[in-house]
Amino acid sequence: MAVILLAFGLFNMFKVDLGADQIVDDVVQLDGNQPRHPLNGRVLIDGDGDFFPIAIMIDNSYDIRPQQGLDKADVIYEALAEGNITRLMAVFDSRQDVNKIGPVRSARKYYMDWAEEYGGVYMHVGGSPQALQIVDTYDFVNIDQIGIGEIYFWRDKDLWAPHNVFTSDSNWLRVGEIKEVDNIDSNVIWNFITVDDADISDDKPKLDFSLNFSGAYKVGWKFNDRLFVYQRWQTDDKFLYGTGEQAIADNIIVQVASARIVDNKERRDMDNKTNGQAFIFNKLGMTEGRWIYEDNRTRFFDADDQEFELVPGKTWVEVIPDLQDLILE
Repeated sequence: MAVILLAFGLFNMFKVDLGADQIVDDVVQLDGNQPRHPLNGRVLIDGDGDFFPIAIMIDNSYDIRPQQGLDKADVIYEALAEGNITRLMAVFDSRQDVNKIGPVRSARKYYMDWAEEYGGVYMHVGGSPQALQIVDTYDFVNIDQIGIGEIYFWRDKDLWAPHNVFTSDSNWLRVGEIKEVDNIDSNVIWNFITVDDADISDDKPKLDFSLNFSGAYKVGWKFNDRLFVYQRWQTDDKFLYGTGEQAIADNIIVQVASARIVDNKERRDMDNKTNGQAFIFNKLGMTEGRWIYEDNRTRFFDADDQEFELVPGKTWVEVIPDLQDLILE
């Protein structure tokens, strides 16, 4: 045990700082051949992409917010779980400093599908029967809080179960060392482009919109034309990070994927491995297109069969079961 802890300590000591010295801001025009960060699209000065991704299931019950650690995630997925409550899955770079993430919640099959597209580590607390029956067949390192003595998690005694499980970067670094997790595949990358805010066209409107998940889980995204980002509301209230700041997104992809109820607990299965409609919203405007699942990942294309253009920064992927749930404002 002492040897393991020493190795973990060394791994943690030498992790990369993702500060301004490692990236170039997205408004700077650079050679398009320079390597970009696979998750957030920022240009890497030294080309260092040596990290592994971590996908973590995050609670979104209305009475537990604000969640901790979401501000440090590069990609966040949102979809319905049972009871018309949405659940989040946040994807992190292993080099990020995040001392508290959660509350961590249980796995669902369709979230596991998305996590597998990145590889790395998938962290959760138990899961639906449909998910747990097949989780070991997925191509990621499965870290379930149930059954491993909470080695990689802890419970906040000031909160009530099951909304009190948390993890941190120290825990996922321990996973990386003990489980020998592979670095991210360089092919896992979105179609990021470099855009100067001064050159943004008004040809495409920057539309506000909402997603009618249900009642207390209706989501609103409003474009801030001073910051050139979308800001998030939920049930007409600002959706805040644990830092107190309002949640933002540089890109929001809306994916329409049909779903069905599969048991008496109203758990869902989702058709997220075929194709369907899709939209992207960012400072370039709104683009309509389609998504397809090919080569073990979900890809998004416009009407000209060009991949959606993402600007560097944070991306939310909102998955809705019906196009009628997207309301343009």
